[in-house]
Amino acid sequence: MNRLKVFLNNIRKHFLRQFLAWRSDLWFVGLSVVLVFAIFLPMMAVTIPAGSVGVEWRRFGGGTKVTNPHSEGMALIMPWNRLFLYDTRVQVSNDRISALSADGLNVEVELAWAYHLVPEAAGLVHKVIGPDYGTQLIGRIVSSVVRSQMASFHSEELHSGERLNFEKSVNKNTASSLADVEAFKNFPEYENLSSKNWIIFENVMIKEVRFPPAVQDAYVRKNTARALVDEYNFRIVAEQKEVERKRTEALGIRGFQEIVNTGLSESYLKWRGIEATLALSQSSNAKVIVIGGGGAGLPLILNTGSDAHNPTISQTIETNTKESNQKPAPKQEPTKTIVPQTGSPFNDQKTPPPSKETQPSR
Repeated sequence: MNRLKVFLNNIRKHFLRQFLAWRSDLWFVGLSVVLVFAIFLPMMAVTIPAGSVGVEWRRFGGGTKVTNPHSEGMALIMPWNRLFLYDTRVQVSNDRISALSADGLNVEVELAWAYHLVPEAAGLVHKVIGPDYGTQLIGRIVSSVVRSQMASFHSEELHSGERLNFEKSVNKNTASSLADVEAFKNFPEYENLSSKNWIIFENVMIKEVRFPPAVQDAYVRKNTARALVDEYNFRIVAEQKEVERKRTEALGIRGFQEIVNTGLSESYLKWRGIEATLALSQSSNAKVIVIGGGGAGLPLILNTGSDAHNPTISQTIETNTKESNQKPAPKQEPTKTIVPQTGSPFNDQKTPPPSKETQPSR
């Protein structure tokens, strides 16, 4: 027991003498460790952004880690390993594809398709295809499917409702082709995927369809002619409706005239004429009323304004105007001039003949 205590005491004294001997060199060793840690820390701590996963490649551990990729956040790896990031959010790709239709026309189709990577299949995709899987595999499969399906459709169908059927056919065949990639079937990890697929293909959207210029012009002319035919048909219908409207209007006017003619009589018209004459006599406007216009004896009203065209009435108005200018008189009611006509009761009185001038005797 005493020997053990002496042995341990000797060891403690030995390390104490060594520490005192190396104390001046310890600060250099500590600084070196800190520098090495600062250099390798960025290689060991990798930040994985939102919507992404990290696939680790181990230099001394068998290469790509196919299963269990790193989720978003902070991932710690050895400094000699590498971490590859894969975006698992929905991605959209665009392309312009030229294909032959069923009628032999070269049709240019501009497409857009959406897809997203299954997170648990990121390691397998990195090992089999690589980070540019969207261009290397998906884009080429979509182009091949579009060309094969285009051969089953005529060019006119791409302008009609069959365009939706074309999109559905491309979606179905593209998803089937992506699920049957033979390169993945060689790995047992592919069969263990929960979704049984490494990619989720959303849909294909046709943005634009372009035909040769001559065909495009022909379609425009055909649609223009069809629109003109429709316009003329509408015009014909409108004219037919107008004919019916005028016929109905004419029937209404004829019925109105028949009803009115049965109720009009000569005595009624005379009475209405007398009422009009009385109403005019109470008016303060200047006018000329001719009594006894024909056999009915209804009054004839003439305008005495500056636009009057009857020479007899105009002369009468001018004469009255001159007399009023020569002989000023106080303001009176407007003069009402009555010109009798032939057959009027005012012509019953006979006027004496003018006297002959007395000629001087020779």
